[in-house]
Amino acid sequence: MRNLVIILDPAHGSDVAGKSSPDGTHKEYIWSRNICNSLAKQLEDLDFRVEFTNTSELEIGLSKRKQIANNIKIEPNQSKLLLTLHNNAAGMGNNWCNASGYEVFTSWGNTNTKSRVFGKILVDNLKSSFPTYKYRGLKESNFTVLMGDYYALYIEWLFQDNKENVRLLKNDLVNDRLVVTLVKAIVEMDNINNQS
Repeated sequence: MRNLVIILDPAHGSDVAGKSSPDGTHKEYIWSRNICNSLAKQLEDLDFRVEFTNTSELEIGLSKRKQIANNIKIEPNQSKLLLTLHNNAAGMGNNWCNASGYEVFTSWGNTNTKSRVFGKILVDNLKSSFPTYKYRGLKESNFTVLMGDYYALYIEWLFQDNKENVRLLKNDLVNDRLVVTLVKAIVEMDNINNQS
Protein backbone atom coordinates (compact mmCIF):
# COMPACT_ATOMS: atom_id res chain seq x y z
CA MET A 1 0.00 0.00 0.00
CA ARG A 2 1.22 3.50 -0.89
CA ASN A 3 1.95 6.06 1.81
CA LEU A 4 -0.26 8.75 0.24
CA VAL A 5 -3.96 8.08 0.89
CA ILE A 6 -6.10 9.78 -1.76
CA ILE A 7 -9.42 11.33 -0.77
CA LEU A 8 -11.61 12.17 -3.75
CA ASP A 9 -14.20 14.92 -3.35
CA PRO A 10 -16.69 14.99 -6.24
CA ALA A 11 -18.35 18.33 -7.00
CA HIS A 12 -21.77 19.38 -5.73
CA GLY A 13 -24.81 17.14 -6.29
CA SER A 14 -27.94 16.70 -8.38
CA ASP A 15 -29.85 18.94 -5.96
CA VAL A 16 -27.56 21.97 -6.45
CA ALA A 17 -29.03 24.37 -9.01
CA GLY A 18 -27.00 26.10 -11.71
CA LYS A 19 -24.03 23.73 -11.87
CA SER A 20 -24.44 22.89 -15.56
CA SER A 21 -23.97 24.25 -19.05
CA PRO A 22 -26.52 26.89 -20.14
CA ASP A 23 -28.19 24.36 -22.46
CA GLY A 24 -28.34 21.76 -19.69
CA THR A 25 -26.46 19.09 -21.66
CA HIS A 26 -23.49 19.05 -19.27
CA LYS A 27 -23.90 18.51 -15.50
CA GLU A 28 -20.88 19.22 -13.31
CA TYR A 29 -21.82 16.70 -10.61
CA ILE A 30 -22.08 13.86 -13.16
CA TRP A 31 -18.81 14.77 -14.86
CA SER A 32 -16.98 15.03 -11.53
CA ARG A 33 -18.28 11.70 -10.25
CA ASN A 34 -17.33 9.98 -13.52
CA ILE A 35 -13.79 11.37 -13.35
CA CYS A 36 -13.45 10.49 -9.66
CA ASN A 37 -14.66 6.92 -10.25
CA SER A 38 -12.23 6.40 -13.16
CA LEU A 39 -9.43 7.95 -11.13
CA ALA A 40 -10.18 5.74 -8.12
CA LYS A 41 -10.03 2.56 -10.23
CA GLN A 42 -6.68 3.46 -11.79
CA LEU A 43 -5.18 4.54 -8.46
CA GLU A 44 -6.35 1.36 -6.70
CA ASP A 45 -4.76 -0.67 -9.49
CA LEU A 46 -1.48 1.08 -8.50
CA ASP A 47 -1.91 0.10 -4.85
CA PHE A 48 -3.24 3.45 -3.59
CA ARG A 49 -5.88 3.52 -0.90
CA VAL A 50 -8.72 5.71 -2.18
CA GLU A 51 -11.53 7.20 -0.09
CA PHE A 52 -14.49 9.44 -1.02
CA THR A 53 -16.02 12.35 0.87
CA ASN A 54 -19.38 11.77 -0.82
CA THR A 55 -20.64 8.61 -2.51
CA SER A 56 -24.20 9.86 -3.09
CA GLU A 57 -25.63 11.89 -5.96
CA LEU A 58 -26.73 14.61 -3.54
CA GLU A 59 -24.84 17.49 -1.93
CA ILE A 60 -23.95 16.74 1.71
CA GLY A 61 -22.46 20.15 2.54
CA LEU A 62 -18.91 21.48 2.54
CA SER A 63 -18.36 21.19 6.30
CA LYS A 64 -19.53 17.57 6.20
CA ARG A 65 -17.10 16.82 3.36
CA LYS A 66 -14.25 18.33 5.38
CA GLN A 67 -15.31 16.42 8.50
CA ILE A 68 -15.42 13.10 6.63
CA ALA A 69 -11.95 13.73 5.18
CA ASN A 70 -10.59 14.73 8.61
CA ASN A 71 -12.01 11.56 10.18
CA ILE A 72 -10.42 9.12 7.73
CA LYS A 73 -7.93 7.07 9.76
CA ILE A 74 -4.46 6.45 8.36
CA GLU A 75 -1.31 4.68 9.51
CA PRO A 76 1.42 6.74 11.24
CA ASN A 77 3.63 6.62 8.12
CA GLN A 78 0.81 7.75 5.79
CA SER A 79 -0.44 11.17 4.67
CA LYS A 80 -3.82 12.22 3.27
CA LEU A 81 -4.31 14.16 0.04
CA LEU A 82 -7.77 15.47 -0.82
CA LEU A 83 -8.44 16.17 -4.49
CA THR A 84 -11.66 17.96 -5.41
CA LEU A 85 -12.69 18.18 -9.07
CA HIS A 86 -14.90 20.97 -10.39
CA ASN A 87 -15.81 22.82 -13.57
CA ASN A 88 -15.49 26.59 -13.61
CA ALA A 89 -18.07 29.17 -14.71
CA ALA A 90 -17.72 32.80 -15.74
CA GLY A 91 -21.40 33.71 -15.44
CA MET A 92 -24.53 32.62 -13.58
CA GLY A 93 -25.11 29.57 -15.78
CA ASN A 94 -27.79 31.09 -18.00
CA ASN A 95 -25.65 32.38 -20.86
CA TRP A 96 -22.58 31.22 -22.78
CA CYS A 97 -19.37 33.05 -21.87
CA ASN A 98 -15.84 33.27 -23.29
CA ALA A 99 -13.65 32.41 -20.29
CA SER A 100 -11.75 29.14 -20.71
CA GLY A 101 -9.01 26.98 -19.25
CA TYR A 102 -8.15 25.58 -15.85
CA GLU A 103 -6.75 26.61 -12.49
CA VAL A 104 -5.63 24.82 -9.33
CA PHE A 105 -6.09 26.02 -5.74
CA THR A 106 -4.30 25.18 -2.50
CA SER A 107 -5.28 26.44 0.94
CA TRP A 108 -4.72 30.06 1.92
CA GLY A 109 -1.25 30.91 3.17
CA ASN A 110 0.28 27.60 2.11
CA THR A 111 2.88 28.97 -0.29
CA ASN A 112 5.69 26.89 1.24
CA THR A 113 3.82 23.73 2.21
CA LYS A 114 3.64 20.32 0.64
CA SER A 115 0.16 21.19 -0.72
CA ARG A 116 1.86 23.88 -2.79
CA VAL A 117 4.56 21.41 -3.91
CA PHE A 118 1.83 18.93 -4.89
CA GLY A 119 -0.02 21.71 -6.71
CA LYS A 120 3.08 22.53 -8.75
CA ILE A 121 3.47 18.84 -9.69
CA LEU A 122 -0.18 18.73 -10.77
CA VAL A 123 0.08 21.93 -12.80
CA ASP A 124 3.29 20.78 -14.54
CA ASN A 125 1.59 17.54 -15.57
CA LEU A 126 -1.56 19.31 -16.80
CA LYS A 127 0.53 21.79 -18.82
CA SER A 128 2.45 18.91 -20.39
CA SER A 129 -0.66 16.87 -21.28
CA PHE A 130 -2.81 19.84 -22.36
CA PRO A 131 -0.37 22.40 -23.81
CA THR A 132 -3.03 24.28 -25.79
CA TYR A 133 -5.42 24.74 -22.86
CA LYS A 134 -5.32 28.11 -21.08
CA TYR A 135 -3.57 27.82 -17.72
CA ARG A 136 -5.11 30.29 -15.26
CA GLY A 137 -2.72 29.83 -12.33
CA LEU A 138 -1.83 27.99 -9.14
CA LYS A 139 -3.76 29.98 -6.55
CA GLU A 140 -4.67 30.02 -2.89
CA SER A 141 -8.15 30.03 -1.37
CA ASN A 142 -9.95 29.42 1.91
CA PHE A 143 -12.45 27.00 0.31
CA THR A 144 -13.81 24.87 3.16
CA VAL A 145 -12.61 21.53 1.78
CA LEU A 146 -9.06 22.87 1.50
CA MET A 147 -8.87 23.74 5.20
CA GLY A 148 -8.80 20.28 6.78
CA ASP A 149 -6.15 18.15 8.44
CA TYR A 150 -4.72 16.90 5.15
CA TYR A 151 -2.99 18.13 2.00
CA ALA A 152 -5.53 19.42 -0.52
CA LEU A 153 -5.86 20.49 -4.15
CA TYR A 154 -8.94 22.01 -5.75
CA ILE A 155 -9.12 21.76 -9.56
CA GLU A 156 -11.35 24.03 -11.64
CA TRP A 157 -11.19 22.14 -14.94
CA LEU A 158 -12.54 24.06 -17.94
CA PHE A 159 -15.66 26.26 -18.06
CA GLN A 160 -19.12 24.77 -18.19
CA ASP A 161 -20.48 27.99 -19.73
CA ASN A 162 -18.00 28.04 -22.63
CA LYS A 163 -19.26 26.11 -25.68
CA GLU A 164 -15.82 24.86 -26.74
CA ASN A 165 -14.90 23.86 -23.17
CA VAL A 166 -18.18 21.95 -22.82
CA ARG A 167 -17.38 20.08 -26.02
CA LEU A 168 -14.08 19.07 -24.41
CA LEU A 169 -15.79 18.12 -21.13
CA LYS A 170 -18.02 15.71 -23.11
CA ASN A 171 -15.07 14.18 -25.01
CA ASP A 172 -14.15 10.73 -23.66
CA LEU A 173 -10.60 10.95 -25.03
CA VAL A 174 -10.01 14.26 -23.25
CA ASN A 175 -11.48 12.90 -20.02
CA ASP A 176 -9.37 9.74 -20.25
CA ARG A 177 -6.25 11.85 -20.79
CA LEU A 178 -7.16 13.97 -17.77
CA VAL A 179 -7.47 10.86 -15.57
CA VAL A 180 -4.15 9.47 -16.82
CA THR A 181 -2.52 12.85 -16.16
CA LEU A 182 -3.94 13.01 -12.63
CA VAL A 183 -2.70 9.49 -11.92
CA LYS A 184 0.80 10.35 -13.16
CA ALA A 185 0.86 13.48 -11.01
CA ILE A 186 -0.35 11.60 -7.91
CA VAL A 187 2.34 8.95 -8.36
CA GLU A 188 4.93 11.76 -8.48
CA MET A 189 3.40 13.30 -5.33
CA ASP A 190 3.59 9.93 -3.55
CA ASN A 191 7.26 9.60 -4.51
CA ILE A 192 7.99 13.10 -3.16
CA ASN A 193 6.01 12.36 0.01
CA ASN A 194 8.08 9.21 0.63
CA GLN A 195 11.31 11.19 0.40
CA SER A 196 10.41 13.62 3.18
